Amino acid sequence: MPSADPLACRRALREIREIAAVAVLDGARMSGQEALQTIAAIAEWAADAPGAAPPDCADVIRRIDAMIGDTEVEALEDAQAFTLFREVRGLLQGRAS
Repeated sequence: MPSADPLACRRALREIREIAAVAVLDGARMSGQEALQTIAAIAEWAADAPGAAPPDCADVIRRIDAMIGDTEVEALEDAQAFTLFREVRGLLQGRAS
């Protein structure tokens, strides 16, 4: 993410929120683990970029990245993946309100 691009940070948040919303739908084609992997990649990309993004946006991205950390998503049990996914989704919902 370019250092002076707060739009990229907000875009990352929107993408993460959309992935979370789709993954919890009944009959979703994306598993919790797949959603979490995608969210982790977006959060890592956004958190690694130094920048002048607005503090609220940058804080949410850093919190998501810290929440997921170096978790080996593929190694999680289904229940663990869904628990972590719900925590990430809860953080995003708190951000949205």
